[in-house]
Formats: sequence, C-alpha cells, structure tokens
Amino acid sequence: MSHAVLCGDFASDQDPEEEWSVEGFRSAEAAAEYARRFVRDQVEHLRGAYPDARALRQAFLMFGEYAIAPGLELQPWLEHCIANPATRKADTDYQALDPDR
Repeated sequence: MSHAVLCGDFASDQDPEEEWSVEGFRSAEAAAEYARRFVRDQVEHLRGAYPDARALRQAFLMFGEYAIAPGLELQPWLEHCIANPATRKADTDYQALDPDR
C-alpha cells in the first residue's frame, strides 16, 4: 500500500490548480515525516521576514504552502515549528524523503 501527501498553496485559497500530491510513501509515518519537514521548511523561509510569532503564523497561513498527511495535525505542528526554530538541515530537508528521488 502506498501513502500520499497533499500539498498546496494558502495564497491560492485552495485553488485545485495549486494543489498537488506527492505519492509513493511506503508508510503513513514516512508520509507524515515528509509533511512535517515540508511545513517546517516553509516556516523557516518566512521566519527571517516575520520574526514575531504572531506575524509568522499569519504569514504562513496567508503565503505559505501546506502539506497534509495522515497522522499529522497541521495546527499543533505549526505552533511547534514557530516556537522551536529548526536547528539541523534534516529538520527541513523534505526533498530527501521524496519517493521519486
């Protein structure tokens, strides 16, 4: 059984043309880890321009790209990422987990 992550762009207000699926994960946990790193990467890219937690949260929800996978609750994960900046490349390296690589 293959698992997938649904990704999209908040700026496009859930336009189906701006959503894509990353498929082929061997487990739900692998898909969730990809989604976690994807979201964290988005937060870290915005952090420099929006250092305040409230502004960073708002910027992510307006301009960021999301990832949805079974087992990942986006809102609590977003709060974790905002409160705890990434400290290692692996924290944000979602591309390394892409099944198509």
